[in-house]
Amino acid sequence: MNFNAQAGADGRAQRSLSKKPKRVSDVNAIGSTIPYQQMTSQVPGNQYMPNDPNDIYGQQQYLPQQQFPSQQQQFPPQQQPNYYIPQPQPMPNNVPRQPGQPPSLPAMGGAQFAMFQQPIVQDMAMQYGQKLADHGKEIVHSHIEKYLPISKLKYYFAVDNSYVVNKLKIIFFPFLQKDWGTKYDHDNPVQPRYDINAPDLYIPSMSYITYVVLAGIALGMQQRFSSEQLGIQASSALAFSISEMIIYTITLYMQNITTSLSMLDLLALSGYKYAAVVVTLAGTILLKRMGYYIALLFSSAMLALFLLRTMKAKMLSVPDQTQSSVGYDAYQQQQQNDGNVGRKRKLYFMFLVTGLQPLLVFWFTSHLIVTESVAGA
Repeated sequence: MNFNAQAGADGRAQRSLSKKPKRVSDVNAIGSTIPYQQMTSQVPGNQYMPNDPNDIYGQQQYLPQQQFPSQQQQFPPQQQPNYYIPQPQPMPNNVPRQPGQPPSLPAMGGAQFAMFQQPIVQDMAMQYGQKLADHGKEIVHSHIEKYLPISKLKYYFAVDNSYVVNKLKIIFFPFLQKDWGTKYDHDNPVQPRYDINAPDLYIPSMSYITYVVLAGIALGMQQRFSSEQLGIQASSALAFSISEMIIYTITLYMQNITTSLSMLDLLALSGYKYAAVVVTLAGTILLKRMGYYIALLFSSAMLALFLLRTMKAKMLSVPDQTQSSVGYDAYQQQQQNDGNVGRKRKLYFMFLVTGLQPLLVFWFTSHLIVTESVAGA
């Protein structure tokens, strides 16, 4: 009989594997699974040593209580604070909006709202808005400059008190003025405040306003004052001035007259007639009919003389070209003949402008004469 030890061992191993493990109902019967003592948060005390190493004599130490309790003690789990940023909610479209209530805006997140509150973002927005405003001003200025040269108008209003007083002296006493030339600075005429002979638009505009006021006074003395009559006086005078400028422009174009006078220069020179109109109305208000004719004759004559000398200095002040016998030919003779013809045309234009001003002064003031009977009534 053969004995096989290995076969016996294998059989016992198979039987042990085939058996089911026993279920233990009592866990305490198994014992502790931790081979060492369980750690605790308390430090084991020593009966021979004090708890506090600094307390050598065994005195009791009073420690301050904890000032900041833990979050779990201060706020129970069910009462934890919820910090959040309120977000605006959009208003439904079907809800009617109350009067005075602003329209609803789309919801904006807290991060976006905080971003717009940053100083850098605000500065960038201000700079962008300033650029847009400057660009808009440039566009408006460029469009206005096409039809109304504002930069050129500033030149004609660059006056001061001394210029106004001296200019009025020259207008009503032109025989006292000796020098009628115009001053230039780098081929550009200087401002009127520095040149008494330069034309301006300040005196014509102020004289026009004064004429409307004196016309109202004269109409009141004649018992004919009304707001409609005052508006008629102002609009008719403005219409005559515009028609006058149209006539001058057409004449210069048709006669092919070249001159250094611009349209604004002609407007200023023709506008000085309102100063004569003011003097004439002042004469009729103070001295009635006799004062009217005296002031009309004096102011019209002085205005015509002033315009003749001013326009002569600006239109005919061309240096004469000395011609030598060596270089004289038919071409130079033709140029001389053309110059003579152009000079005659300029003289005719000067007489047209000068002769038209006294007629307009009489037209503006003839219906405003204050008589003795009307003043007495």
